[in-house]
Amino acid sequence: MIRTLVAAIVVLVSANSTVSQQTPASAPQASASTSGVEPDLPGRAESLRLIALYETAASQADTFKFSEADCLKIYRQLGILYEALGMYKKSEDAVEHGIALLRNGPQNELADEISFLSFVQVAAGEMHEAEKEQLEAQRIRESIGDPTGIALGWSDLADVYLKERKFKQALELAQKAIKVIGDSTAVNGSDRILVRQTLAAAMCERHECNRGIPLLKDAIDLSKTTYGPESLAVGLAEYLLGTAYWHNGDLVDAADCLQRGIERMKRDLGWGHPSYIDAMASYARFLRQRGQLEAAADAESEVVKARSVVDVRSFTSRH
Repeated sequence: MIRTLVAAIVVLVSANSTVSQQTPASAPQASASTSGVEPDLPGRAESLRLIALYETAASQADTFKFSEADCLKIYRQLGILYEALGMYKKSEDAVEHGIALLRNGPQNELADEISFLSFVQVAAGEMHEAEKEQLEAQRIRESIGDPTGIALGWSDLADVYLKERKFKQALELAQKAIKVIGDSTAVNGSDRILVRQTLAAAMCERHECNRGIPLLKDAIDLSKTTYGPESLAVGLAEYLLGTAYWHNGDLVDAADCLQRGIERMKRDLGWGHPSYIDAMASYARFLRQRGQLEAAADAESEVVKARSVVDVRSFTSRH
């Protein structure tokens, strides 16, 4: 339950993932961060604007004779942006384009791309496919012999096992992963955040939320440092901490964290995003358990309205 939104954290847009100068002028460009803080996930309106530009760039790839590297950047960004908006089938298609381009390329990048495809499949509920992809990515990492990459693979596979309710296996892998990458400066901030949240989730599912809470607090601090104190990443991290407090019986601290997380998700993910709807449904159950019946009814009403208004085809269709 605590892991419903973690995948969203790993699709934050990289400042360096831009289309090269060969891309037509209409394609989006981004400058590298100079503040040491990684850019946060764009809001819905900005994401839709970027999608339109990257789709245009993809359609012009043959005309402008883009290199494979340029095409990879385009499809990678489309995969990230589609996933962020809950357009999972479109995201899968874009990521699969990238994987095809990487089959004979750098194997560490190929493993990362396959692993990202697995995250999209988890979000889409395609658990069998997600596990298969993660196992392939891990075989590639093991063939390379990179200890850090292998540890990241353990964490990624643990995420899948959590969704499959294989909690013992998830806990074992997450514990192995954090020993290698928990405080490694060679690993980017988003991965250090994720490995903490993965391990904490496994602990909570094993009824040991008290052990997971310090990890989730640490993840909030890392999110603030990595993405800034007002970022979506911080809101997501607070929501996860609130869920852990809730299942640990601390409803007071849970209330504050869940409310802040919900508010940030609504602002940045958007009212109709599947992750926001699921989070609000969970929050409504929390409010009802706490005796805040009017607030719970309002939250439930919002969930019903969102599910009736949102065009499900936008999340499942490839067109």
